[in-house]
Amino acid sequence: KLVEVYGDQGGSGLSLKKRTEFQRMMSDCLDGKIDLVLTKSVSRFARNLSDCVNCVRLLREKGVTVLFEKEGIDTNDASSEMLLSVIASLAQEEVRGLSENIRWSLEHRNASGNPARVARYGYRKIVDVDGKKSWCIYEPEAKRVRLAFEMAARGEEYSSILVALNNMEIKAGSGVEWTTSRIYSMLKSEVYIGDILTNKTFTADYLTKKVMKNTGQKPQYYLEAHHEPIIDRETFEKVGKMISQNKLRTKKRRRYTRK
Repeated sequence: KLVEVYGDQGGSGLSLKKRTEFQRMMSDCLDGKIDLVLTKSVSRFARNLSDCVNCVRLLREKGVTVLFEKEGIDTNDASSEMLLSVIASLAQEEVRGLSENIRWSLEHRNASGNPARVARYGYRKIVDVDGKKSWCIYEPEAKRVRLAFEMAARGEEYSSILVALNNMEIKAGSGVEWTTSRIYSMLKSEVYIGDILTNKTFTADYLTKKVMKNTGQKPQYYLEAHHEPIIDRETFEKVGKMISQNKLRTKKRRRYTRK
């Protein structure tokens, strides 16, 4: 009797955290709803060696058998675990190799002055007739960027900028909500003077996908005049100096009580 078909779309199989369907299947198995799992291959089940073996062991303890059709592995067979470990290790290694190839490709593009970047707020990525991609200013967002820099250059606090931008979004009915950290990130970004600094962060581990700030671990490239600026360099540097001096932080107001 078929209980259900479980499938996660677009997942790499390296981590179980984002595989909601896999987790639901495991839960149904542990609840006694399933006694046999059919899967196409080990790589479809899990590409993380530890997760693959641990899940199979857990299911076997609950009396649930897993059949891997491509490899012909039946986890009900006591000798299957060693073969399963080898194949799961190969699947994990395949992902590692793919991750390194993608990383090399991105580094090559950065070094050649053509970084693979998502267009920042205030810009849209366009493709010309020759297939070349470039950034163009998106005016509905760019006017918010200009307002933020203008207010910051006058020395207005983050809280005031926050209110002004959110009021613009409310009037426009955009549904966008600004935060202080987002404003800080925007005011610090060299993108708005037309430049790009690559590799500000990097993925430290292809298994955990933990992202870390790049403090010299990876090469960085500063690309000047990559796209049309929204803010002039003088304003950007002025705001950057004010940020470093903490002049834009909201000052705590003292409370006075009458005696």
